[in-house]
Amino acid sequence: MNDPRILGAEGRLDLLLVNSPLKDYGRTRRVNDFTLPTLGLGYIATVAAETGFNVGLLDSEVVGLSLSETVGIVNDAQPRWAGFNLLAPTYGHSRTILAGLDPGISVMLGGHQAKAMPREILEDHGIPRIDALVVGEAETRVPLLLADIESRSSLPSIGWRNGGGLTMPQMRGDKALLAPDIDAMPFLDRKYLAQDPYPDAGELESAMVASRGCPFDCSFCGAAVSANPDVSIRMRSPDNLIAEMATIRDRYGVTRIRFVDDLFLANSKIIVRTLDAFVQANLPLRWDATGRINVLDKVPNDTIDLMVASGCREVALGIEAGSDRLLKHIDKKISVAQIIRVVTRLCSAGISVKGYFILGVWSRHLLERIEFEAFRL
Repeated sequence: MNDPRILGAEGRLDLLLVNSPLKDYGRTRRVNDFTLPTLGLGYIATVAAETGFNVGLLDSEVVGLSLSETVGIVNDAQPRWAGFNLLAPTYGHSRTILAGLDPGISVMLGGHQAKAMPREILEDHGIPRIDALVVGEAETRVPLLLADIESRSSLPSIGWRNGGGLTMPQMRGDKALLAPDIDAMPFLDRKYLAQDPYPDAGELESAMVASRGCPFDCSFCGAAVSANPDVSIRMRSPDNLIAEMATIRDRYGVTRIRFVDDLFLANSKIIVRTLDAFVQANLPLRWDATGRINVLDKVPNDTIDLMVASGCREVALGIEAGSDRLLKHIDKKISVAQIIRVVTRLCSAGISVKGYFILGVWSRHLLERIEFEAFRL
């Protein structure tokens, strides 16, 4: 029997996906009680399992594991493959865990760091073994790797280390593999997620993604369009979104959806079409989403009213800074005046607003103005 902290599978694993902890919780107590679910790993697990493989997911951040505990769980499970999402905040911890793995376990790596620095990772011999560095969306390629490791030489955007040599990812295009049809993908199997659905203030909340890719080019963001020329921008159809929302509601009793992707409220025509469909479906669900300030600043009041009618509870805005000079410097394509207008319009309509700020770039003056406008309303 597998360790109960491994979610989603029993018996010998073909693949164990690992989300490394933000801190070594053998040395530091975990103080937060919620982490957004690892939807990317969950999608990989869902698609690979549907293809016939036995897949588990270990979320060391949610469980609050130490690095040594994570190593022990993976080694005890003895999966054929272990897969890690490499991210800048956890890269060092992933590296430590990988150094402690049984050398008989094949290793696949992916995530934003893999895409940003593939050569540096392949050349990092603090990671003893790299059998596949999977760059970009991985759902369709991972099952092919699990079926036959030799297939990696024919697959796009996969690199590996072979003895003393490196094979770099070749960014050649096969859209079916690199940018799969997201309406055709299975709904995310939430047995792989440790905190989804999540109870919050008497409601059950689940996270969803409505899109892949981003057309914007903010200089600080790994999802910027200039950094991802291989990614085609895709939106899920309203019917597909509604079907998953209804499934989550009926299966788990979820009452609130959190859309975590950048694009759900980033295209005015798509916003209206999707929200009209939500109203027609009459789902008793409320939802939160991220929004683009420059897009929401231009939509008519009817669109804001439609957001409310379709169940919008909160919008998270990437404000980033309180200075027009700094906003221009990071190529955010917004102004302080737009920020104030959008926050005021949303709050006036009864929609709560959450602001994201880059530490060292925001200004106290802007926060005070936003707080004043929200309080006044």
